[in-house]
Amino acid sequence: MAALLVGACSTTPSTPVAGPGEYVVQTGDTLYRIAQRHGRTTAEIARWNQIKDPDQLEAGQVLRVVPPGGAVSGGATPPPRSSSGGSNAEKPKPVPRERDPVVPPASRRADWSWPTQGAVIAGFNGNSNKGLDIGGSSGEPVHSIGAGSVAATETMRGYGSVIMVDHGGSYMSIYTNVGTVGVKQGQRVQRGQKLAEIGPAEGGRAKLHFEIRYRGKAVDPRLYLPAK
Repeated sequence: MAALLVGACSTTPSTPVAGPGEYVVQTGDTLYRIAQRHGRTTAEIARWNQIKDPDQLEAGQVLRVVPPGGAVSGGATPPPRSSSGGSNAEKPKPVPRERDPVVPPASRRADWSWPTQGAVIAGFNGNSNKGLDIGGSSGEPVHSIGAGSVAATETMRGYGSVIMVDHGGSYMSIYTNVGTVGVKQGQRVQRGQKLAEIGPAEGGRAKLHFEIRYRGKAVDPRLYLPAK
């Protein structure tokens, strides 16, 4: 806070500027949201920026959001100048635009299982529903679909308590509308381990909203989980 106040009082404030392949952290950002926005995983962003504690992000911090070498970085050697003082260097080539995330062919994962045993009451359509709504009872356990690391546990408007598990390979599972949360950010979890409980009923019925994302893009969970 003191640093922010000093910056606000300065007559010549310095505003961080993101270069190619970089992003300036905004107030309220989380590592998961930054990764999702750029089609990455939290583990990738943390590794590229040597982040050991995801909770220590600061507004104004500049993060790399593409792999090292995947974008032109700042501080490049300036072009040579001619003896007459003019620049004869070629115009810099534009940075190639990253391709949209490519979802691999769907295949059922033998190392994954359903987060809860209730019936699917609303399916994936990619637009209004980017996951599955699974019916259940308030207080019923919610399990991790597979081994991974808890990327985030937070409260989001319209979703209630949210748990995100990074399974590696650019896959993330997301559990929302949960009540009591039994894990914390950074914790390693195993397949079938209890993460939380289904929260209170909304609109007359308790349910779990569940998503699977690949590089930030929502995919139909039924194509990856065991047949049911």
